[in-house]
Amino acid sequence: MSRYTGPRLRVLRRLGTGDLPGLMVARGDLRRPYPPGQHGPTQRIKLSDYAIRLREKQKLRGHYGVGEKQFRRYMVQAKRAKGNTGEKLLSLLESRLDNVVFRLGLTRTIRGSRQLVAHGHIEVNGKKVDIPSFACRPGDVIAVRESSKTRERVAAEIQGPVILATPGYLERDEVGLRGTFMHLPEASDCPLDINEALVVELYAIAL
Repeated sequence: MSRYTGPRLRVLRRLGTGDLPGLMVARGDLRRPYPPGQHGPTQRIKLSDYAIRLREKQKLRGHYGVGEKQFRRYMVQAKRAKGNTGEKLLSLLESRLDNVVFRLGLTRTIRGSRQLVAHGHIEVNGKKVDIPSFACRPGDVIAVRESSKTRERVAAEIQGPVILATPGYLERDEVGLRGTFMHLPEASDCPLDINEALVVELYAIAL
């Protein structure tokens, strides 16, 4: 399944949420707070238990920009790990390199950070990494490469309005356009109003 590249507001309206920080769409921009489509304004649908759980999953996918197959792999990995499966899932998603670049404030959206990584502008521990899903580990230093032509643009971005506060698992160096991955993220580091337990229940039978 290809990655969704359509209108971001449409995603928010479909999910019934006013804010997904990774899409950089402010709550005030949601002028039509009903589902998209011809019958959106008049739809009165009571969500089933399955639909409620599916919506929570789609919020995570929409924010982190993860495809269905990749999301299922994260679920399998979270279930095999020790501890709470939902919390492990959020930790895995927050540890993605494209998300870390976004949370450091080097870009305004996760889409932008994915592009920055994929085009080879980011290095981890001094080595170029162009895989957005790269899993950061404690002690990793993430930085914009010295040879990157985007350094001026990134420097302007990092001085702009704060979209999300830097989480506790990251230490940011604004001057050096870098950050240190201090420790694994916790569930509370996820910026979404999400019930991860419902996502786990959705996959309880399938996995």
